[in-house]
Amino acid sequence: MDKLMNRSWVMKIIALLLAFMLYLSVNLDDGASSSNKFLNRSSSANTGVETLTDVPVQVSYNEKNRIVRGVPDTVIMTLEGPKNILAQTKLQKDYQAYIDLDNLSLGQHRVKVQYRNISDNLNVVVKPDIVNVTIEERDSKQFSVEASYDKNKVKNGYEAGEATVSPRAVTVTGASSQLDQVAYVKAIIDLDNASKTVTKQATVVALDKNLNKLNVTVQPETVNVTIPVKNISKKVPIDVIQEGTPGDGVNITKLEPKTDTVKIIGPSDSLEKIDKIDNIPVDVTGITKSKDIKVNVPVPDGIDSVSPKQITVHVEVDKQGDEQDAEETDASAAETKSFKNLPVSLTGQSSKYTYELLSPTSVDADVKGPKSDLDKLTKSGITLSANVGNLSAGEHTVPIIINSPDSVTSTLSTKQAKVRVTAKKQSGTNDEQTDKETSGSTSDKETKPDTGTGSGSGTNPGTGNSGDSTDKPSEETDTPEDNTDTPTDSTETGDDSSNQSDENSTPVDGQTDNTSGN
Repeated sequence: MDKLMNRSWVMKIIALLLAFMLYLSVNLDDGASSSNKFLNRSSSANTGVETLTDVPVQVSYNEKNRIVRGVPDTVIMTLEGPKNILAQTKLQKDYQAYIDLDNLSLGQHRVKVQYRNISDNLNVVVKPDIVNVTIEERDSKQFSVEASYDKNKVKNGYEAGEATVSPRAVTVTGASSQLDQVAYVKAIIDLDNASKTVTKQATVVALDKNLNKLNVTVQPETVNVTIPVKNISKKVPIDVIQEGTPGDGVNITKLEPKTDTVKIIGPSDSLEKIDKIDNIPVDVTGITKSKDIKVNVPVPDGIDSVSPKQITVHVEVDKQGDEQDAEETDASAAETKSFKNLPVSLTGQSSKYTYELLSPTSVDADVKGPKSDLDKLTKSGITLSANVGNLSAGEHTVPIIINSPDSVTSTLSTKQAKVRVTAKKQSGTNDEQTDKETSGSTSDKETKPDTGTGSGSGTNPGTGNSGDSTDKPSEETDTPEDNTDTPTDSTETGDDSSNQSDENSTPVDGQTDNTSGN
């Protein structure tokens, strides 16, 4: 054998065979490649790709006793294969994606998303194809339902009360871990600018402590909610007072609001305490002629708002001297009429104080205007008042305000009044004094000269008797010397004068007409 291999011609034959085999090998690979390329070109013309989105995922497990979390609602499936099979699969729509959990225990698992009703000739890719699921025991608990609503969503001037819910409790079902997170069970209501009681059906939701909705079921899903809505506004009268000093030679004769009432809005308990908004200041500083002034209405304590926020007050003035406003009546066409002893009344009194008008009790007024208007004007058509609503205990000086027809202007002899304000004492402290004044048993009152006892002139009504002491009560006989002086004065005046004084005089409160004893 060795001798044969050493021969040259044998080695040449072997080399030729190897070269031939190499040639065949190269040509066979090229031919196979060309064949595959042809087959692929032929195959790609008949295949395609379809992507199916939002394919629902079905889950198989014991729904009665278990809760599954972590399963996606849908998946994406990509199908590749013959076009005719793809078209048929897409048209029939009986393909499914599913997860089988029937044989799995409680706890966490990684499971594969499977599919069915898809031809084996198609390549299928599912995303996601693996999911993490948690299997827990199903549990149920009862929770009270709380109505949830924004009280500020009611109409302005209205107030939302406490809601009632029916049924009051619901059953929440879910995984035990989910039920442990339930912090609120709410029925959400939108009041939507309500101005009357709202009754609606509301969906019930279970929320955790961060107000995130939990994946649980609620039975019943809806409840009836009733929310009372009531009006929390009312109208109250207003009153204004003068503030500031008008211009030189100008007298304020009238402050007249063009709005009689305003609406106040606030809590019910605060509304009950307020019956009037008074002492609204009207600044007349430097005013020289009659005009309308805008005044802000103050918001009382405990009240949310006042409507309107501003009112218009007409300020009537009377100029002294030669200067006359263009709006006033021409001097040549006007006349003047005087009214004497016009009484001054007090307004704005509080039940906590007693008020005494010190001076003046009456004021004279010169009224200027057209003759036709003055002829119709009587004393009763003019009223004088002093507002004491904002006064505390003590003596005060307040402006006198005149109320007269718009067609005339008035000038007062006195523009200010002095008032004494006294805090009320406990009931019964003045009973003894009142009894004495009523019975007329105090002998000093009958003997003082300034009571007019002997003169009979009528300057002090009810005491114009001639002073006959024989008819007086027995306890008054202790002062015979004082009583003996009385007849002397009486003889100077005369009985007729005394009787006439009694007929024309009205007894003052707290005094007794002694003539009744005669």
